[in-house]
Amino acid sequence: MGMTIDNLSVDHWVTVLRDFTDGAGNGLSAGDTGILRVLSWDQRRMEIHIGIERPSGLVDFVFPLAAKAGPRNGHMQTYFELGEDVSTPRATPVVRSPAERKTPVVDGSVTSAENGLDRQGAAEEELRRAIPHIGAAASIAEMYAERMRAFRQAGDEPRAVAAFKLAVEWMQTYAGWATSGGEGAALSRERDQFHAALVREFGYDPDAGER
Repeated sequence: MGMTIDNLSVDHWVTVLRDFTDGAGNGLSAGDTGILRVLSWDQRRMEIHIGIERPSGLVDFVFPLAAKAGPRNGHMQTYFELGEDVSTPRATPVVRSPAERKTPVVDGSVTSAENGLDRQGAAEEELRRAIPHIGAAASIAEMYAERMRAFRQAGDEPRAVAAFKLAVEWMQTYAGWATSGGEGAALSRERDQFHAALVREFGYDPDAGER
């Protein structure tokens, strides 16, 4: 599963709906098209990074999470229309039995992710200050999804499970912050899609036994 921000997802055609320019002076005009190849956020710098493949090559854009105008979290659909999925099929994760879910013994230096199973309270608060709308919850969920990936890559399953559960919890919060029935239905679908994608990526559902 790749990162998503609002309606955007990597390996999709996008059409620009409104002119924009980022802080470095890179911009596109309404009607321009390309393939979204990069979609990430820099937690330390609090920036969203977008890379769009154009006939001239990959064009990189950087947008502060605290931006009040232009493409930003919660407003991407105002600037981009998502089109056809051009992604190549991904390998299916191996679904392991409970007996196989043993945590490998790894040296502490192996993992580049932060230590501990605790909630990342400071990062959560920083995101909530930077993004003063419901999109903050989705961004926090993605932060924990990235931590889940890092811990799984390091072979630290307990921490990966903890990050998985926090990602799901924050997407539930995201859906719960809807202000109308229609929005609630849309955000609930987004929550369910996020959860299903995390489960596919993880290989099983760590929450399954708690329902």
